[in-house]
Amino acid sequence: MKKLKPNIPTLSPILFRNNFIQNKTDELLNHENITQFFIHSFKEDAVHLNLPLPPHKNTVNEFVFITNGTMKKNLGIESFQLNKNDFLFTPKNNIASTEYMSEDLEGFYCHFSDEFVGANPFLETLKTQISNQNYLHIPQEEVDNLVFLLTRIVKLYKNSNQNPNDFRLLSFYLSTVIAELFLTFVKQESSAKQNSAILSKFKKLVNKQFKKNLDISEYASQLTITPNHLNKIVKNETGKTASQIITEITVLEAKVLLLQTKMTINEISMELGFTDASYFSRFFKNSNNNSPSNYRKMIDLC
Repeated sequence: MKKLKPNIPTLSPILFRNNFIQNKTDELLNHENITQFFIHSFKEDAVHLNLPLPPHKNTVNEFVFITNGTMKKNLGIESFQLNKNDFLFTPKNNIASTEYMSEDLEGFYCHFSDEFVGANPFLETLKTQISNQNYLHIPQEEVDNLVFLLTRIVKLYKNSNQNPNDFRLLSFYLSTVIAELFLTFVKQESSAKQNSAILSKFKKLVNKQFKKNLDISEYASQLTITPNHLNKIVKNETGKTASQIITEITVLEAKVLLLQTKMTINEISMELGFTDASYFSRFFKNSNNNSPSNYRKMIDLC
């Protein structure tokens, strides 16, 4: 019986080179140890891929680090548009594809086998994360160090055909890169947990105190952070500003009062901390495209 071809191929570095790289005879792409390790600079080295790359699995781990331009990659069911200072790690045997690389792309691509770095606890931790945690945005203060290490690795790799000692150094440099990335991941994970906790506390404060018409600085003071920091956390976590969260909570309470009580618009305005009913009506309409009275009539018709 004829064996069926798998829908998603698993490719060794050599098969990948032969199937998807146009300039596959280039010296850089024919290093004797390419199945163990490979690296190139998007800016300095010509590796012409046949894009878009279809979904496939690799027998090696790989990562890209973007310092300029844009790359679109898929990892499992997650899609990533990688821009400046973005890093994406793809463990071996994961389904991946590449859709697009901009002409101004700069940064680094690297692949390596498990055996090349040996028993590396940092690598094992990274490999067990869910796909969207394999993405990192590298803080600007850490970029120069990472670029220095990867540039040094590229140079050693290019010299290693003539100098085998350079190839032996590569695994040590790569282990340092992996350790640096792991520490960045841990810091970002810790920061994400802290930000989530601050957002939760902020929402609780707003629910309790929105009738006082406090400004952002007063909420930030209660959270012992600066107004700018509060706005940054809320924006990163929700895509909204702190003021928008306050508005949404206030409007939601107004809708409840309009729906469930017989209070007049003026009474609701005062209940919610507005001293001017006409201002309350404008505030409500800006968020709903309906005045409070029209909203109540619309609810009554339902």
